[in-house]
Amino acid sequence: MSNDAIEEAWAALDEGRPEDALAVLADLDEDSGTRWSTEVLARIELGDLAAAEEAHARARERSGRDDPDFLWASGELHLLRWRTDKARAAFARLVEVDPSTAAYERLSLCLDLAEDYAAADEALNAAHAIDPEQRPVPPRLDPDAFDAIVHEAIGELPEPFRQALETTALVIDPMPGPGAVVGEGTETPPDLLGLFVGASLLDRGLDDSGEIPPTIYLFRRNLERLCRDHAELREEIRVTLYHEVGHALGFDEDGVEDMGLA
Repeated sequence: MSNDAIEEAWAALDEGRPEDALAVLADLDEDSGTRWSTEVLARIELGDLAAAEEAHARARERSGRDDPDFLWASGELHLLRWRTDKARAAFARLVEVDPSTAAYERLSLCLDLAEDYAAADEALNAAHAIDPEQRPVPPRLDPDAFDAIVHEAIGELPEPFRQALETTALVIDPMPGPGAVVGEGTETPPDLLGLFVGASLLDRGLDDSGEIPPTIYLFRRNLERLCRDHAELREEIRVTLYHEVGHALGFDEDGVEDMGLA
């Protein structure tokens, strides 16, 4: 197996070109666990989780238990499938055999999903110790302070957009959960910042009693983890809230961007 080719495939992944990564991998030795672990990540980027599962099975057969590439790919796939215990085990092992800022960050996410918030913060502190510049300790707000920032952002919305919130519930949860928001956990990534569910303002009919109540969710600890300081967190809350308001009004991703809400 060519190490240069594997590095080329990883570079393509880092640059957001999973198709190019797969093209490179197609020419490599199929007995290589690293080759299949890399394909797991490329398939995940393409949203093809069924193919990612197949590549994962092949990587498991060909990789050592403590192979860092396999542990990373395994943890990522388990997370997207909401197999959070398995994801946590993979990243916990990874920080033992190959500690890195990224590995500790993903372990922290798993611990947050398990509602072990103290341990999640310890993992982020370990990431900070490895690289203080890349991974500052995230800002934390108590729920009341977080709510206050959200309501300040609502007050700054242009008047025509506030109507979406008059008939839309706003829920602030620490973390998303499988099935708790949209029914199928695989549809909701665990590191999601916000989400709108239900009928948009444009789609609501006269009789929508059987529909999911229109609701905007914000996920506090995911938002905090993303940010370096309180100023950045305040801005990210505003951006995420406005993005979901755009969906509540009936706009798709491109429409939300065009509206200038986020």
